[in-house]
Amino acid sequence: MTKGSLADTTTQLRDLLTQERELLLTGRAREAVALVEPKLAAIQHIESFLGGGQAGAVSAEDRREIQAIMWLARENSVHFEAIRNGLRHAIERLGSMHGNAYVGSYGRDGTKVAFSGATGSFQRKA
Repeated sequence: MTKGSLADTTTQLRDLLTQERELLLTGRAREAVALVEPKLAAIQHIESFLGGGQAGAVSAEDRREIQAIMWLARENSVHFEAIRNGLRHAIERLGSMHGNAYVGSYGRDGTKVAFSGATGSFQRKA
C-alpha cells in the first residue's frame, strides 16, 4: 500500500464511521450493521500498511486521521451499547407486562389477583 493509498483508505474509513454515527443517532442500527464489511476491509488495508514495516512512514496528518478514526469508533461503540441496552430493557418490559396486570378479581384476603397468578376458574358476577 502506498502512502496515498493509506490516506485514501483512512478517509474512506472515517467517512464510513461518520455515516455509521448518523445512522445510529437516527435509530437505524440495522443499516449501520451493513457497514461492517467495508469497515473491516478498510481496517485490514490500514493494518497491512502499518504491519508491513512502513509505520515509520506515516505522516503527522495521517496519524491525526487515524486518531480521529479511533475517536469516531469509540463514539459509535457507545451509541451501539446504548441501543443494545434500550432494546434489552424494552424486551424485559414486554416480558413483564402481564406480570403487573390484574385479572379484575380478588383473592380471599381481599388483594387483587395478578394475571400471572390467575389459575383455576373464576365466576362472573351476575
